[in-house]
Amino acid sequence: MSIIETLRKRAGILVIAIAVSLIGFIVQDAFFGRGGGVKEPSKTIGKINGTNIDRQDFDARVKMMEAQYQSQGYRIEEGMRQEIQNQVWNSLVSRELILSEAKKLGIDFTSKEFSELLFSDNAPQEFKQQFTDPKTGVYNIEAARNAFLTLKKSKNAEQIKQVNEQLIDPIVLNQVQQKFFTIFTNGAYIPKWLIEKQNAVNGQVSDIAYTGLSYSSIADSAAVVSDADINDYIQKHKDQFKQEKSRSIAFVTFNAGANKEDSANLWNKMEGMKQALTDAPDAGVFVTRNGTKSPFFDGYINKSRIQVPSKDSLLALQPGQVYGPYYDANTIVVARMIGSKVLPDSVKARHILIGTIDLQTQQPSRTDSAAKALADSIKNAIAGGASFVELAAKYSDDLGSKDQGGEYNYFPNGQMVKEFNDFCFEGKTGDKGVIKTQFGYHYIEVQDQKNFETAYKIAYLAKTIEPSKETDDAASAAATKFASESRTEKAFDDAVAKNKFNKRIADNIKEMDYQVAGLTPSRSFVKWVYENKPGTVSDPISVGDQYVVAAITGEKPAGVQSAATAKLAIEPILRNKKKAAMLVQKFGKYSSIDEAAKNTDQQVQTTDSIRFSDNFKPGFGNELIVIGASFDKAYQGKPSQPLTGTTGVYVVEVKNIGALPNDAANVEEQRKAALMQMRQTMGYGLMEALKEAANIQDTRLKAGY
Repeated sequence: MSIIETLRKRAGILVIAIAVSLIGFIVQDAFFGRGGGVKEPSKTIGKINGTNIDRQDFDARVKMMEAQYQSQGYRIEEGMRQEIQNQVWNSLVSRELILSEAKKLGIDFTSKEFSELLFSDNAPQEFKQQFTDPKTGVYNIEAARNAFLTLKKSKNAEQIKQVNEQLIDPIVLNQVQQKFFTIFTNGAYIPKWLIEKQNAVNGQVSDIAYTGLSYSSIADSAAVVSDADINDYIQKHKDQFKQEKSRSIAFVTFNAGANKEDSANLWNKMEGMKQALTDAPDAGVFVTRNGTKSPFFDGYINKSRIQVPSKDSLLALQPGQVYGPYYDANTIVVARMIGSKVLPDSVKARHILIGTIDLQTQQPSRTDSAAKALADSIKNAIAGGASFVELAAKYSDDLGSKDQGGEYNYFPNGQMVKEFNDFCFEGKTGDKGVIKTQFGYHYIEVQDQKNFETAYKIAYLAKTIEPSKETDDAASAAATKFASESRTEKAFDDAVAKNKFNKRIADNIKEMDYQVAGLTPSRSFVKWVYENKPGTVSDPISVGDQYVVAAITGEKPAGVQSAATAKLAIEPILRNKKKAAMLVQKFGKYSSIDEAAKNTDQQVQTTDSIRFSDNFKPGFGNELIVIGASFDKAYQGKPSQPLTGTTGVYVVEVKNIGALPNDAANVEEQRKAALMQMRQTMGYGLMEALKEAANIQDTRLKAGY
């Protein structure tokens, strides 16, 4: 959970922690190297320009980010876990590069600046809201100052560390980064004359005559590209052909997923449970006890929101009747109708929560009797004319709604906890009352209900179609047999041919990848690829619902690509270059566009209304060299030399160059917009330049990640 959510839910304790940490920051004038004397663990997962990246810190940040995703309802599966690790690694790289460069340049964010920022109207929003008056929406600076001055004495080191890492450090880093980037962005400048020139150029139109020869008119065999040609090209364009270290594998899969027999067995089992579900005195208890994949919802769902196969058949059931089995994706389901009633599909309501537990710690925050008494007092006060909005702002423990007067604007049926949901949807507009939930006591007022329709309560007994032990054993045995025949790369290929298996290839597998193309995410499988030497053949490895036998077929070192690797990208370029030279010879000597066309047995073609900003024109397509030549006054009234394009060689003659009026152009606004765009892109370019120049050693693989 984020520090802001923590602050909202633990305001009493954590405001003390914030106070101490901020006061400590202000008093000690600390920034670089702040840590409170905590001993740095010796284990590292990499280095950035010689600075160690601490494993313990990395793990803590990963754990925190996972918790944030989980709090938003995400499931942390293997693929997401690896993606989170990569996000944290990249953020640590960026942080270290920015801070180290800022330090070299003498850029700091002092304790005085920090204090001035925090206790001003420019304070970060996540901090300001802790001291904002809900009635006025005004940030109370003095209240923030006084809270810090009053709460100096807390010595909860863990909470102080948490606040430093989740609130203070990001603010400081952001301010330092802004200063660092400002040095560069403030140097950006676009003169007015440049915009005027661009407008003039973009406003031009031209008419041309042209003729051309396509590269396809020459056979590829007539323009042979050698490895020496490719290597020479690579040496002249090294920056374009850099590569990370990677490996390639060949692999064969053996399906261990559920088969038709497994599906049939589960179907028969579910058939046998229909009567038991029909006879069960409590359908909800029955499906829960029997391990349904779809948790029982003890409430009514509106017809329009029910999205299941066989919906019409299900909704036609009478209470107590059972339907099924039926397939729903990878499950087989038997369902029992419990009942139906007409309900709204959404409700607008407001409430005041008097909590009995701390939502962060799950520890008691108020006795049940005290919470009930306060909720009843609020009910009586509102009945006597007190302001609902003011009481919500003062007393409600639901920080998600208290600043809105306790209001939730049209939420769907089934979104809230059962007791809250039932009061709002099964009552009527205008109902008011105190109800109890797992969070405490709520005083609720139903403000509006809309879109009434029939809603249904249905108990679903859903079972996933899973492979039987026999299915898994058969796949494992087949994979083991193949692996035993394939202990070398040659034997692997021979066994593939003998058994007529489908050999699949995966290239460009990086050290920190977590998925191989064609397989489900499996970091352990990628680790195996790097923990063994090229030529090694694996034993069967379980990846998702398959067993995989793989052979490591090659490795590409970090550096510049070889001719074999780059051939696919470079060969067409060099081949066309050779063809271009041949086509230029075909044009020979000419003094007019007609003569150039005659020399090549081509026709002269014309195109008009060409704009400099065009990137495609019928006839010659996206040949930008032709579009550019269309505005070259040197070719006005006479033919150009042969122009080498991406698809062929062309000769152009400009017939006319004109201009369109552009009276509406606001040069100053265009200049400002272009400057803003330039400054926005500079940040990314600057970070990429820092990474390019840095010595970044990622040793997470060696550290076991």
